[in-house]
Amino acid sequence: MTGKSHMLFGSVASLYLLPKLGYEPNITTTAAAIIGSLIPDMDHPKAKINQKFLPMNNRFGKILFYCGIGGFLLYKYGFENRLTFTIAILLIMIGFSHHRGFTHSILGTFIISSIVFFVLKNTIHYSIILSFILGLISHIIGDWMTIAGIELFYPISTKRYRFVLTISSGKMAEPIIGMFFIYLIIRFYIKNDLSMHWLYSLLSLIN
Repeated sequence: MTGKSHMLFGSVASLYLLPKLGYEPNITTTAAAIIGSLIPDMDHPKAKINQKFLPMNNRFGKILFYCGIGGFLLYKYGFENRLTFTIAILLIMIGFSHHRGFTHSILGTFIISSIVFFVLKNTIHYSIILSFILGLISHIIGDWMTIAGIELFYPISTKRYRFVLTISSGKMAEPIIGMFFIYLIIRFYIKNDLSMHWLYSLLSLIN
């Protein structure tokens, strides 16, 4: 899926599932879901999220950026803090990982979700953390539904898994799915009698 499709999917997941978990969606929680929906593609140098940070949008730039930060954290803190150490190792793994491998696996999703939870649980509301995780999971499901598939059980297996019915990223079926996600967002907006400012703010985040 393209970055925009992932953001739409993450938004829909947050808007419709957060109430099931006992929390009310808002622009902040939806923004968290959008960020979460982009995180797995940190393993691709040309991904939407990497275009904002990488010094060079190629494999070398990705390795330099993530391994550089991870290496600095290891040099600065070493084994003093287990959480910092875990973050450092995660960044290094992202730097060297191939697309749709570690960050698209069950293990990668669990590690990223756990780090976000333990780092932010005493700082921000649980609804924001849950939205981030919902966005993260929506990305995995979205790419699982593409022809390319994902290495779901990496590093135990590099076999790519995909849903029975698949689409090609960026091809004709994806814009149709994107329109369906937009319909669900507008439906949520109408059903909950929200302001036009809310809808405009949400669609601005996705653009």
